[in-house]
Amino acid sequence: MDYELAEIAVLAASMRDDTGRSSATALEHLTPEDFSSPERQRIFKAITKLAPNCNEVDVLIAEPSLADSVTFVSEQYGGGQIERYVDYLIEHRNHRAIELAILKAQDTIKDGGTAEEVASAFTHSVAKALSKRKGQVSLKDAATQAQADFLNIDAGGVSAIPTGFRKLDAHLQGGLKKGSLYVIAARPGIGKSALAIHLATQAAQKGIRSSYASLEMLASECAGRLLTSVSGVPRPTAQGELSHSARQKIEQTVKALRGWPITFKDDNQATLEAFCAFLHQQRLEGELGLAVIDYLQLLTSPGFSSRHEEVSAISRSMKAQALELDLPVVALSQLNRNLEAQNRKPALSDLRESGSIEQDADVVMLLSKEKEVSPSKDVIRIHLAKNRNGQTGYVLADFDKSIGRFSTHVPSRLNDETPVSPSEPSW
Repeated sequence: MDYELAEIAVLAASMRDDTGRSSATALEHLTPEDFSSPERQRIFKAITKLAPNCNEVDVLIAEPSLADSVTFVSEQYGGGQIERYVDYLIEHRNHRAIELAILKAQDTIKDGGTAEEVASAFTHSVAKALSKRKGQVSLKDAATQAQADFLNIDAGGVSAIPTGFRKLDAHLQGGLKKGSLYVIAARPGIGKSALAIHLATQAAQKGIRSSYASLEMLASECAGRLLTSVSGVPRPTAQGELSHSARQKIEQTVKALRGWPITFKDDNQATLEAFCAFLHQQRLEGELGLAVIDYLQLLTSPGFSSRHEEVSAISRSMKAQALELDLPVVALSQLNRNLEAQNRKPALSDLRESGSIEQDADVVMLLSKEKEVSPSKDVIRIHLAKNRNGQTGYVLADFDKSIGRFSTHVPSRLNDETPVSPSEPSW
């Protein structure tokens, strides 16, 4: 199909369809830059202005100087279904974007750019091109989508990835939502990596693809934690520790895990560019539902005069990736060391190296040890210190350190709940 023919068909159908459906379809997926000539771009801009207020669009009201072009276009095609023409223009747009990405990659190579820089820029450009989203959405379209989301939830559908904690999900409006940045912060040894693996497990069990970038553990170590958590069999520390039943559990669990859609990144390229390239490469391979970075302060992004500015840029990029790839991003973060010396619960001000983490995140969960139930189990306080779309507060979770498994807290006594201040409601 000739792309100029497709352009004319889209414009003509948008102007002559008295139902308004053709113009709505065109405006949902296309921008003026998708048309090759200045005249057609001006016609489409006029349609953009007029279509939301009427069905049959008279472009000459907005652009009387386009009389000759409009007459020619409107006489060629009109009415009917234009989806196939819109799809063709989108495909043509993507081809142009990929060609441009190839040219830019070649220029970067000639200028002495590293392989990592070339790969990062190329995969980012291609993934962005293959996303059919546009930057502007009318209130009519946004409200229609919001209504569909409401009805889907009411009918029992899932609009977010459940965390596995019912009360926590209630305050997160169902769980981890697309386009949101979730920061899980704690001091070492509290269980933030185990909680991140728990969240990836929740996604995988529902068939949702997850990408897990660990900057301090090998993929086999991450899988080992997942294996112990799911099977309930602790990692052996000496010869002959595994019983026959434990071996059977491990074998059964490994068979199940082989079908789980989780991809680990465990190389030593701890740069922001490498992480973004990893996500975009994953996105090119298919639908991606969750991204985890363990942990944020291990990432680097050269070119900044201070570590504070560097971490600020990294946190902004994490939020941008969540929006661009339309998925929840979970970023683990360290807390300042002085927290332990002061013997108190963590606060947002304890986020290490940058206040921008708090600003960019939609949700910040601060983990701390509440009390010890047994030598192998801790009660972990998951405090929602920031929740952009809901209430703050905290929930208690049991953490079995021997197998790295989180579960809903079961009080050992009637008074096992921590007293709650008015500013921190319990869930």
